[in-house]
Amino acid sequence: MKQVDVVIIGSGPAGMSAALYLARTSLSFVVLEKGAPGGKLINVPHIANYPAQEDLSGFMLAQQFLNSAARFGVEVTYGNVSAITKENDIFTVHTDDETYEAKAVIVCTGFSNVPSIPGEKEHMGKGVSYCATCDGRFYKGKRVAVYGNGDPAIQEALYLAPLCEKTYFIVPDELKATELFVKNLSSNPSAEIIESAKITKISGEPKVSSITVLKDDKEEEIEIAGVFPLVGEKSASSFLLNLDVEMEKGFIKANDMMMSSVPGLFAAGDIVNKRLKQVVTAASDGAIATNGVLAYLNSRKK
Repeated sequence: MKQVDVVIIGSGPAGMSAALYLARTSLSFVVLEKGAPGGKLINVPHIANYPAQEDLSGFMLAQQFLNSAARFGVEVTYGNVSAITKENDIFTVHTDDETYEAKAVIVCTGFSNVPSIPGEKEHMGKGVSYCATCDGRFYKGKRVAVYGNGDPAIQEALYLAPLCEKTYFIVPDELKATELFVKNLSSNPSAEIIESAKITKISGEPKVSSITVLKDDKEEEIEIAGVFPLVGEKSASSFLLNLDVEMEKGFIKANDMMMSSVPGLFAAGDIVNKRLKQVVTAASDGAIATNGVLAYLNSRKK
């Protein structure tokens, strides 16, 4: 068992921002990552809205995060966290091959997509995708469908519409999104919005070739090459089941210092329930969480 002051789980923008700020304190910490350092950011092909940066790929921006933290001695350690427990104000973080004890934990694991449609899991990587900016180019000139609601989903459809022959935006209930986004998508002749409809099946062998849509008790098969089902987004937080963490819409509820309902457990980035989930807000969360950790640990000394 290894003992540190703080465990950071996740090495995306939130985790590396937290690590960078912690590295400038006297606290000991470890950054755990179950995948490649940089998190999901490394799979984003193009970022054009990060302040003080020219257009660049997510991989390049992730490397800049990692390099800036490395200058302060930060290293990313492999660790697939399976569970966290807490006793007497000490957290025990269990991974596949190591156990850590810490006074505070910062969770920066983002979210994952849980397949919920028949045929979705079988076609992952074969026409099922969860990121239009990552995979949209594969469907240039083809027919696609985005399934979801709200600003994040309609923005995916807006990205695909100029690329694709036809973009269906299928909404499981009443459309709720920024008026300008709705207007822009509605005015695109290659886009079609279908409200109060459900995708009941994704078909094709071996790749996606069609979806079955249920609307007004009638099913219709629509031929497409790709589908982006965004209704199964869940926070990557199953390892928190042993803690009584207050959640909102499946994501961690955090206060203005990024602390959860469990004292000493902080959250930053896309795992937090918030309106805007972007690289810049994740990095901000990481910095705020570090400040919160310092305040929490100082209060314990008193």
